Amino acid sequence: MIDVIAFLIEHFQDVDAFPPRKDLGVLLEEVGFNDEEIGDALSCLDDLRFEPLIPAEKLRNSTGSRIYNNEELDALPLEVRGLVHFLEQNGALNPEQREFVLNSLMNLPYEDITVDHAKVLALLVLWAHRSELPVLIGDELMAALNGEAVMQ
Repeated sequence: MIDVIAFLIEHFQDVDAFPPRKDLGVLLEEVGFNDEEIGDALSCLDDLRFEPLIPAEKLRNSTGSRIYNNEELDALPLEVRGLVHFLEQNGALNPEQREFVLNSLMNLPYEDITVDHAKVLALLVLWAHRSELPVLIGDELMAALNGEAVMQ
């Protein structure tokens, strides 16, 4: 999935530039991605339309701390929760975007919930929302696409 998302980010200006879903799937197959990778990436893109349980306008104005439920605590490693908190505290993610990243991570198999996957999902939501990023944070998230972590 990470490779598919990296391809999409590198080859399309934004999600509005994607061809129709069927054509996008064919394009990704032609490039050499397998059905599982394509399906996971397209599902993740579908998640961009995820509506959090809390209305978006309330999330955007939220000043509280995110409390994780027991299922999230079991599934999300401390390093992943720390990264998401760091990105939010440093203005890279807003609460609505944070919830997208967390929701997408929770839809992955447990063994795939890693810091690198969290970075790629954060980059995906920021790219889809055309968000501005501090340079060092943007560099770190982009490095995760190639497996070249800069900072932890």
